[in-house]
Amino acid sequence: MLDLNLDMKTVFVLLVLGHLLAVILFSAYKFRNSKESAIDMFYAAKWLQAITWGLFILAGNTPGMAAIVAANLFFLLGVAFETAALLRVVGGFNAKARRFYMYWTSAGMAVYLLVVFLHNTIPLRIAVVSLSLAVMLMIPAVRLVGSSLKSPLSRLLGYMYLAIAAALIVRTLLAFFSRMSVDMLDPGIYRTLAFLALYAIMMLGNMGFFLLSKERTDRELVRLASYDDLTGALNRRAFMHHTRETLRRCRKEAIPASFILIDVDHFKTINDSFGHHIGDELLQEFAGKVRPRLRSGDLFGRYGGDEFAIFLPGADELASDQFAENLRSAVLESQGNRGRPEYTISIGVVTVPAGSSTALLELFKSSDEALYQAKHAGRNQAARSGA
Repeated sequence: MLDLNLDMKTVFVLLVLGHLLAVILFSAYKFRNSKESAIDMFYAAKWLQAITWGLFILAGNTPGMAAIVAANLFFLLGVAFETAALLRVVGGFNAKARRFYMYWTSAGMAVYLLVVFLHNTIPLRIAVVSLSLAVMLMIPAVRLVGSSLKSPLSRLLGYMYLAIAAALIVRTLLAFFSRMSVDMLDPGIYRTLAFLALYAIMMLGNMGFFLLSKERTDRELVRLASYDDLTGALNRRAFMHHTRETLRRCRKEAIPASFILIDVDHFKTINDSFGHHIGDELLQEFAGKVRPRLRSGDLFGRYGGDEFAIFLPGADELASDQFAENLRSAVLESQGNRGRPEYTISIGVVTVPAGSSTALLELFKSSDEALYQAKHAGRNQAARSGA
């Protein structure tokens, strides 16, 4: 019959080596990414967890409870650092989360010590540690599952962490209400399953953190390649790409669309008179007026300098005229605020009828002609051109 009773020290050694390998990899990575706080937190977590399993190795040869108590305290601290690092990677480690982890981890460690000194029973110790860990894991798990990024990776990891948290809650209940031993130091099938689970959790944590960090880096690279740093609008290349794809969809679904080109009037004069920093603030302010007026699916891009473009899928002539006039009026209403120079905008609008096969380049040329008409007519107005 196959013996499934794994040697305890062998598994602990494997766990120590696994965490130390992660430490070595992170040490090499940290040389070039020393300002990554999430990396620093995860790096500390791996050290703490390596120490945890090293102490469990010593526990078998050390009389008394000192090594086991220290191991559990290091483990609580290590998991707190690891889950906090995961939260930081997915953008969920704010001041509130930081306070919670600090208080919850401190409380878990304090309660564990009280149990050891006042009512030292194995089931109670197991319950305190398991419940503390379950709550720590639950927070990043929920964040990963409900991520607005809709990443399959983050959701898969979130469900895995939820499963681990649920297993820890079950272990807490079994410690209180079952005669079955849930102490991983006792020989038996539970110890074997627990060690296998611990090794799988270690691998999940390491790989999950690496992959989430890479995914975050990839998103940042896409953002840097697609968006204008100053205004947050799409840059010209990204705007043209997304507009071309959206225009194709509008044609396929036989719905109208409107292309709007906008220019800040006398922007060069503003830059020369007040300085480029004031000009930059003005462009940021203008972009801030555009974004709240965009619907889901609308596209907003900085075409170059003080020229912006907006694509409104589904907007006919009436809707696009209203959009242009509302935006022009909003710019006028904000004049005289905070001592900034007054400015106006000129707008060129062109609408593609439902089912039209007009190319994007033709739309740009038509809207540019309409923009020229608006400027020639005195600026601070919108003009329309046929597609």
